[in-house]
Amino acid sequence: MSFWNLCCYLPGGPHFCGKVMDFSVFLNSYQRGCLPSSLFFLTHLLLLLQPRVLCSEEIRVVGHEEPILAHVGDEAEFSCHLSPYQDAEHMEILWFRSQASNVVHLYREQQEFHGWQMKQFQNRTQLITDDIADGSVTLRLHRVVPADQGLYGCRFLSRDFTGEATWELEVAGLGSDPHISIEGFKEGGIQLRCHSSGWYPKPQAQWRDHHGRCLPPETENITEDVQGLFSLETSVVVQEGAHSNVSCSIQNHLLGQKKEFVIHIADVFLPGTSPWKRAFLGTLVGLPLLLALLMMLVLYFFRKQRKSQEKLKKQAEKDKGKLTAELGKLQVELDWRRAEGQAEWRAAQRHAALQRSGNNDTS
Repeated sequence: MSFWNLCCYLPGGPHFCGKVMDFSVFLNSYQRGCLPSSLFFLTHLLLLLQPRVLCSEEIRVVGHEEPILAHVGDEAEFSCHLSPYQDAEHMEILWFRSQASNVVHLYREQQEFHGWQMKQFQNRTQLITDDIADGSVTLRLHRVVPADQGLYGCRFLSRDFTGEATWELEVAGLGSDPHISIEGFKEGGIQLRCHSSGWYPKPQAQWRDHHGRCLPPETENITEDVQGLFSLETSVVVQEGAHSNVSCSIQNHLLGQKKEFVIHIADVFLPGTSPWKRAFLGTLVGLPLLLALLMMLVLYFFRKQRKSQEKLKKQAEKDKGKLTAELGKLQVELDWRRAEGQAEWRAAQRHAALQRSGNNDTS
């Protein structure tokens, strides 16, 4: 009895080889056999067609079994390897998103082809091939953003093998510390507002009093910026009895982390029946009136002082005019007396000269 080889090839997987008995010999044996039943022939034919020997060991692509969690702004690493380990240096290795046509990074013919990348991944990927001879490679994605979240995969391709693995990338962002501001009095209490930004995915906010009891929010608003990060603003009205420490906490459920801000509200800021509170509130209400009265008094005294200064200025100008006139009269009188004195002096000099000339003639 003779046999011939039969190989069975499975797409994208291993192939098997077995030995099948020569049909002519088998048919002759069948004709000479003592079981002429066609069932005997079909049964043995099916058994002979089954694969008997595993010609090559099955090759698998191993990726990440669990989703990868990356923080906004950090790095994410996508690692893949062949099992069993074998050299992948001359294989084509493709990282893709959702489907093979969405290229994240391409390695082919021992070099990288950046021109095939999707726009959002350009200048953000780094291929690490230190262990490529053992069939292990890693792609590093820099500056993770919320838009990177989704399904990823890697595919190995050679002349006689192709295989791939897929996994999920989850992105999380822990936002800024919450900030609480006091907005004022509202509905018999004090309105508080809490704000924080830079969260992903959408955060959850919770108000609590000093006993840890939840306070129902008055308003809550979540907005998304151009980078896909969320900002949250929420408010609450704190009534009497819920005062002291009031906290606003914002939680990222994906990370299981939260940020909290606590504010202390004194009794005097809360409305109630206390005379001190009424006096304080009365002072707050009357303070603007007091300030207005003070402003009016200041303006009155300012105007009065300005009028007094104007009156003094006019009186000074009037006195200056009188003084100038008196000085003019004195200057005229002084000039007249100076001219009269000079005339008397000249007359005395002429008289003295005449006397000296008469004395000379007598001698």
